[in-house]
Amino acid sequence: MNKLNNILKKKYLLHYIALSITIITCSMIYFSTLSYEVSIDGKNVGIVESKKEVYELIEKKKSYIKKEFEKDVKIDQEIVFTKCRVGKDKITSTEQFNENLNDVIDLTIQACAINIQGKDIVFVKDKKSAEKVLNRIKDENKEGIKDIKEINFIEKIDFIEKDIKISKLKNEESAYKYLLTGTDEMQKYTVKDGDNLWNISRKYNLSMDNIQKANPQIDIEKLHIDQEINITVPKSYLNVRVTSVAAYDEKIPYNIVYEETASLYKGDKKVKTEGKEGSKKITAEVTRINGQVNSTNVLEEEIVEDAQDKIVLKGTKKKPTYIASGAFSNPTRGTLSSKYGRRWGKNHTGIDIAAPKGTPIKASDGGTVVFAGTQNGYGKLIIINHNNGYKTYYGHCSSLVATKGQKVAKGDVVAKVGSTGRSTGNHLHFEVRKNNVPLNPTGYVKY
Repeated sequence: MNKLNNILKKKYLLHYIALSITIITCSMIYFSTLSYEVSIDGKNVGIVESKKEVYELIEKKKSYIKKEFEKDVKIDQEIVFTKCRVGKDKITSTEQFNENLNDVIDLTIQACAINIQGKDIVFVKDKKSAEKVLNRIKDENKEGIKDIKEINFIEKIDFIEKDIKISKLKNEESAYKYLLTGTDEMQKYTVKDGDNLWNISRKYNLSMDNIQKANPQIDIEKLHIDQEINITVPKSYLNVRVTSVAAYDEKIPYNIVYEETASLYKGDKKVKTEGKEGSKKITAEVTRINGQVNSTNVLEEEIVEDAQDKIVLKGTKKKPTYIASGAFSNPTRGTLSSKYGRRWGKNHTGIDIAAPKGTPIKASDGGTVVFAGTQNGYGKLIIINHNNGYKTYYGHCSSLVATKGQKVAKGDVVAKVGSTGRSTGNHLHFEVRKNNVPLNPTGYVKY
């Protein structure tokens, strides 16, 4: 009887377990839904309830691109749907799925490559757009230039139709910037306190010259806080050559002709006739590359007015010895006994040169004797005007050799050393004056 009871208990337990599994399975099926795990080119995008949702999102993207570029697009990527059952909370939201889709999907579109020197540089939607971009670059290089004979690009350019990933496609504005600068977006930098051109160039590994090229309208030596500058150096893929015919006036420089004359001393010059520039009208073929003049080929020139020579007279006459040379020599033999400057509470306006009585005193430079006589304090005095702003004084002489009005040469004896006037012994008091202002003679003579 016990054995029978045990068998019945086991049967009931097995039926209970089977029923529980059935109930749990039914519950899971009831509370979950058939879904699809979506991957594109092996990259997981999310879980959706229907394939239709995915295709609708892709079609929306195609429509948006078609509206912007007016061209059909297609998808060449592999889309894989894997069936699964998950709870509602595991389904990817439409917003998140769309965001994930943007990260992995890359639609294909037929576009036109602007091919430069055999390399596809930038893609636009069609040949017409490519031509518009290139014509815009040409037009900017034509501004301000008249009588254009020819305009073209130095580089070889081709237009090639091909299918590309939509991520490579640029609109006309972006393509234009990219061709001129090597990028479709200039990187900016805002100047901060303590910044200067040098540390900005080090920070971005740019030369200071390249920063200047990126900011042609800015004085980069005078940056100020919060100023925005470009730190992308333009690297244009294209060079525009413009050839034009220009007519302009050009000055003809005059020549300087020298004529010798005995009416002037050697070393002296005098303008006889002022020169006058002439002018000529030039017609030339001018070639510019990227706005800068590269070469000029003169086609025709017409003299409008001849230049007139400037005639300069050049002296040949030997200078008389009484004309100042501009350099002073020692006026006598002796030793310096008193310097220029303050002495005994007064200003000593010259130097004293001690020498025996009767030692010859010579003119320190050529000139005219404007005073020969006795003057208070100086005793017997000679003053020579060198007729170049300078005068020299020779005081305390024992006797005078030169006379007033006499022309003397450099080195001529004009007096002899003595001790006349306020003097404490035989010496020469020697002064150098310019425009009647005493100067230190040791700047002109050596003792």
